[in-house]
Amino acid sequence: MSVGKLDAIIFGATGYTGQIVVEDAVDIFGDFKWGIAGRNESKLKDVLVKVGKRTQRDLNHIPIILADVNDPKSIEAMAQKCKVILNCCGPYRLYGEVVVKACIDAGTHHVDVSAEPQYISGMQLKYNDLAQEKGSYVILACAFESIPAELGVQYAEKNFPGTVNSVELYWENIFNFQDKSSKALAHTGTWESGLYAMQHAKEMMSIQKKLNCEKLPNLSPKLKLRPFVHQTEGLRSYFVPFPLTDRVVVQRSQRLAYVHEKKRPIQFEMYIGMKSFLMAFLLQVVMVLGIIFAHIGFVRKIFLKYPHIFSAGLVTQEGPLEANRKVLEFRYTLKAKGWTTGTPESSAPNEEIVVRVSANDPGYGLTSCAVLLSAKTILREQSLMPRKGGVLPPGFAFAKTSLLEQISSHKSGLKFEVIKK
Repeated sequence: MSVGKLDAIIFGATGYTGQIVVEDAVDIFGDFKWGIAGRNESKLKDVLVKVGKRTQRDLNHIPIILADVNDPKSIEAMAQKCKVILNCCGPYRLYGEVVVKACIDAGTHHVDVSAEPQYISGMQLKYNDLAQEKGSYVILACAFESIPAELGVQYAEKNFPGTVNSVELYWENIFNFQDKSSKALAHTGTWESGLYAMQHAKEMMSIQKKLNCEKLPNLSPKLKLRPFVHQTEGLRSYFVPFPLTDRVVVQRSQRLAYVHEKKRPIQFEMYIGMKSFLMAFLLQVVMVLGIIFAHIGFVRKIFLKYPHIFSAGLVTQEGPLEANRKVLEFRYTLKAKGWTTGTPESSAPNEEIVVRVSANDPGYGLTSCAVLLSAKTILREQSLMPRKGGVLPPGFAFAKTSLLEQISSHKSGLKFEVIKK
């Protein structure tokens, strides 16, 4: 690439998440040459002024690039101006592919904060071979979904004294609102992405079947999904399966590690916890009803129009207040089972370790940190990444890089700890 190119461009910089990414980039990108992009020049200038005041930095030198997903030529021109695009413009099912394609055609790398399984798997299926041919890394879901789960599995494996057979992840959230005037936890963009994912759940199954065509070994013992409300040792919550993007992404990473490196794949399942049996049961009911309603056109339109009402105030156009974002905490407890070194894998697993992954402000602060550090890792550690390009999940793409160490040492990153060994 020519010397005049930027290292990175943050696309969608005027959105709720994009503005947080721009602010964090001032610290994380350091001496990198980076710019911001979007379709409205005045709003982009306002973002730089606002972030400059908050960080007490002069950002007048930051380049502004005009690009609109409805104008593919402008997206192509943007992709040619840098080494990596940080795409913060969703919902990705509607607006993501044009950016992915432009990056691949330009040989530019791409990371995003997507959490839409149909989009993620669809891009892997459609563009992986071309991305590898062009030498472009397209790493999707570099955010709260699915960096903590991917790195949590890696951390558990690194601390396991042998071979890991399975990992079960239990998610607990802690809500502690500082400002009682609002209980919003998410912006409407997150709500829209979730509804689109539920609307196209059937399509997702079809894509997954085509994508995951590689034959895996017969693993024993099989990790069975626990479909009903249950508790697990050491945790007070009641848990139910939670079909988040994490499950799809982690399982894809494990599959690729086997296909390309002959590494035994780790079986993975994920659950979310509620304070009572009744709340956990009702959550399952709500998820089922959500999928049904998302398939009914006029109901889906009402849900999209009035997210504040149907989310009981948890989703708003303004997004969560910063004071509430900063104190919102999440906690993943991962239980890894397998065999100690020297124990035959034909026998029953004889070892379990429990690790914890936690952070504050997961939906936005951690997401911003994760996507920025992912881009930084591509810029600095390409030689440690697999296959010289491709549309890859983060767990496989960054397995041999220092991303885990970077994100564990950052103030907005993740805390990793072994709580039982």
